[in-house]
Amino acid sequence: MNSCNSTNHIYSPPGQPCRLQLTVITILVLHLALWTLSAALSHKAPDWDNMEELVWAGSLEWGYYKHPPLPTWLLYGLLQIFDRSVWITFFAGQLSVVLSLWMIWKLGCEFTSQKRALVAMLLVSVVAYFTVRGVMNNHNTMQLWSIVGAIWMFYRATRYESYRAWAVFGFFCGCAFLTKYSALIQFATFALYLLVTGQLKRSSTWKGIALAGLIVLIMVLPHLYWLTQQVSGPVAYADNAMRPLVTYLDSVKDISDFLLTNIGRVLPLVLAAGAVYGWTKYSAKKRNPRVIPTNIATELAKSDRLFILLTGIAPLALTIIIAGVLKVPLMAHWATTFFVLFGFLTLWVLPATGDNGLVKKTIAVVLLMQIIGAIGYGYARGPLADKVGRPSRATFPGAEVSRLVHDEWKKNVSIPLSVVASDTWLGGNIVTHLSREAKVLIDGDYAASPWIDEQSAKRCGMLIAINKSERSPDKVDPRITALMEKVSVRGEVSTPWTSKKNGPVVSVEWGIILPQDSCLNEVRSKS
Repeated sequence: MNSCNSTNHIYSPPGQPCRLQLTVITILVLHLALWTLSAALSHKAPDWDNMEELVWAGSLEWGYYKHPPLPTWLLYGLLQIFDRSVWITFFAGQLSVVLSLWMIWKLGCEFTSQKRALVAMLLVSVVAYFTVRGVMNNHNTMQLWSIVGAIWMFYRATRYESYRAWAVFGFFCGCAFLTKYSALIQFATFALYLLVTGQLKRSSTWKGIALAGLIVLIMVLPHLYWLTQQVSGPVAYADNAMRPLVTYLDSVKDISDFLLTNIGRVLPLVLAAGAVYGWTKYSAKKRNPRVIPTNIATELAKSDRLFILLTGIAPLALTIIIAGVLKVPLMAHWATTFFVLFGFLTLWVLPATGDNGLVKKTIAVVLLMQIIGAIGYGYARGPLADKVGRPSRATFPGAEVSRLVHDEWKKNVSIPLSVVASDTWLGGNIVTHLSREAKVLIDGDYAASPWIDEQSAKRCGMLIAINKSERSPDKVDPRITALMEKVSVRGEVSTPWTSKKNGPVVSVEWGIILPQDSCLNEVRSKS
């Protein structure tokens, strides 16, 4: 029987048949389906970040005005397979989640049994960044798979001095950097590990670093060149987001908020591990009350324990240290990738008893938490919010708003609508329900919307839309206001935000800059 460390496989200690792959794949497919459906069935419109990605994914660029391009490229690929719709964004976020969970299990198989690796994977899967926040298709969520892949290959590269692993490590690092520049924190963690373990003294390590570095450079060079051509872009956005706080006391408060929020998001893992621990200890005590089992971590190699602790905790620690010294403000979701190895930390708690019982108990606990979490999240965000009349993004009637303003366009213009000038959220809701040719001129800014040709837009006209709702109005950019002053026809449409009687109303002011005759004649000649 082939073992998982044979020439056909690159994971698991010697002598362990690859029996759990189908089980793991089944669990992950169910996870993907559960959370995608929970969000898709409950949301009329996606979260803001999801809508931003939908707007950007209308065009392939070497970068976007806030972030590197890889997540948008991946969503663009999905949109070529499926129609442009809201559910695709939830699916994309959870696809990143399940890929990262798959590789977390693969990594665990390197230093413990497949069943114990599965336990660690299951426990970390209930962290909020893998569940309720895993449907948010932002660059933090989309970085999960590349960060975990880099950690896994880094382990193999340093353990086996494998140049193949170093090469794949470079690929994952390149993907992580092209997703978000925060990958540099993880790179610093790798450097710290090499320094602490003394592996920088080996020539083979430097050769591996050179190989990985070359691959990263080849991958990111076009994006770096694009950055040099930008007057403002991702670097300026990041610099603005990390503008130092005024005092160190402000920094302490900010770090405290950052930690408290993330403790709450990791709390499900603690509760799940506590339930499994108590259940397992109770079962073991019933079988033999005189035997006190040791924890699983005692059976790991010392080097593997160091790898888990240092690589797993250092990103969070380094971030807090840097933020404290430089007074950098922290956003809680920046920690999305910092907890990927926390499932393995439970090995210091869980007793080393029968693996079959441990797996069954963990599956039972995690399955219950996942189902309750997904149903509760979907119901609270969708039906409940709609019933009580809560005007949230999830209850926003994007399809109806799109239909209403598009009807106004068709009443006044004889050619298809291709440009909507608005903020990302409202404009995205409008074009999502139109043809793929329709694009958003974000905040009236051509620099932030390279998919819009300025001369063509001015020649062929556009629709301008402003959210005038009393509840939760979006900020209006002065450039949108200026465009509204140039319209030939304007008006306002409204529709109930929720199904609650006398509930909040969505009001959208619209205006149309009519196309010139040259554009009208050109379109008619082609039709």
